[in-house]
Amino acid sequence: MKQLRVGVHYEPSNIDPHLGAAELALQMTNGVFDTLVNKTTDGEYLPGLAESFQISEDQCSYIFTLRRDVLFHDGTAFTAHAVQASFERARDPASKSQLAGSLLGSYRSCHIINDYCLEILLDKPYALFLDALSQAWLAPMSVKAMQENGPGFMRHPVGTGPFIFDRWEAGNCLVIRRNPAYAWAPPVVKNQEKAHLDEIVFKFIADDKKRSEAFEKNEVDLIFAANPGDAAPLRARQDTDVTVWPIRGVPVCLMLNIKRTPTDSLAVRQALSHAIDRDALVTEVFKGEFTRAYGPVSQFTLGYEPDVETFYPYDPDKAVTLLEQDGWIIQADGRRYKNSVPLEVIFYALPVNFYPEFGDIITRELAPLGITVKIELCSPPAWIQAGMQGLHNMIPQGKYASSSQLLGFVYHSRNSGAGGYGWSKRGPEDYPEIDTLIEQSDTCIDKAGYVPLFNKVQLAVMQAALAVPLHCNANIVAARTTVSGLTFDAIGAYPLFHDTTIQKSEG
Repeated sequence: MKQLRVGVHYEPSNIDPHLGAAELALQMTNGVFDTLVNKTTDGEYLPGLAESFQISEDQCSYIFTLRRDVLFHDGTAFTAHAVQASFERARDPASKSQLAGSLLGSYRSCHIINDYCLEILLDKPYALFLDALSQAWLAPMSVKAMQENGPGFMRHPVGTGPFIFDRWEAGNCLVIRRNPAYAWAPPVVKNQEKAHLDEIVFKFIADDKKRSEAFEKNEVDLIFAANPGDAAPLRARQDTDVTVWPIRGVPVCLMLNIKRTPTDSLAVRQALSHAIDRDALVTEVFKGEFTRAYGPVSQFTLGYEPDVETFYPYDPDKAVTLLEQDGWIIQADGRRYKNSVPLEVIFYALPVNFYPEFGDIITRELAPLGITVKIELCSPPAWIQAGMQGLHNMIPQGKYASSSQLLGFVYHSRNSGAGGYGWSKRGPEDYPEIDTLIEQSDTCIDKAGYVPLFNKVQLAVMQAALAVPLHCNANIVAARTTVSGLTFDAIGAYPLFHDTTIQKSEG
């Protein structure tokens, strides 16, 4: 039996609660689902469960022609009715699928033309609609299973993918097994037939060190999100391949709240940008395994603007000059003051993702300049609320995306309110050209249209010093040399197991 054992980080208490346990499970069950369309890393859209699609001139109507040979894992036929029901479920507040619902954007309704043709209507153009449909969060699901399982559906998901959901043992593992009927693989994978693996067992191992230990003890064949400090020793093993897979999108940045003193001052934000040695931070924390970020889009992402690399080189002397010009004068106690108010920044951090280490390093680097850092280590709900409500001066944030288009989600002022993820808290009156550029891109489906616009957005974000880019997201994968064919989707975050195989010795 070709069974692949995968060690994964799964600890709900340390994850964004807005995703929820159901969506976390979906990350491991990506292979259970197929999507209507498929996206490549260079921004092209290829067929999936939809053989073709047509977009109206006003970009508010999408007509999809579906494959006729696809079955769900429960034996029911894949039809337009399943697409309609899946979208309605994603939008239903009762399903608590905030991410899937938000990905639908300006979705209004889905009209069934016939069993294998449907029209989707939008209230207004939504350039990221096809991108959203290429992600498993919006993959069609069995109508029968949704009706029978109700709110518990994501504990027993039924899709059309190359693997069938088998079981989920809380705190232990999640298991998927090969779909023997699979014959509709997408063009983004090589293997166009059923999967090579018989079964994949995802073992939940929250601690980074313990995942590495489980691999070394041969308890798992592959681990995701390996500890950066363990990468070099694992790489030195003759039976192991270690690969750092870049995750595209918005890199982890220190979002600077421009509505809260003292980061409401451009000079202070620029000083912070010059005062933090990002190269040293990435080397110290990630042991050279991750890549330092330069701008609001990672350099592995479609639409990256390389001119951001000219902004804010490490220069403590420049930082001091900017602070003094802004009226922040150092006093006998070694701290800077302006109008008797000390220069203090509040840093909100989770107890994971190396955020505490970031806080310690930044505190150490800013102290000689007379800047005090107050670290608020908190739970995920409190951390999210801090970002949404603007309680912070600094807060780490990163987002997965296949292209620079997601910048609108983070930097448009419409997303800076109490319920949004625009954690620079920029209003429409602040640097209005950012909103103008993003809004111009709202109807740009093709990369030739949106890339030049988001190139300008990246430069505007850096000029306004809305964030201090730290590191590009990545997934360190350690695998036995007997494992081959693992790939990832266009975002780089979610594994594709269509081509994966494992060679195991007898006995």
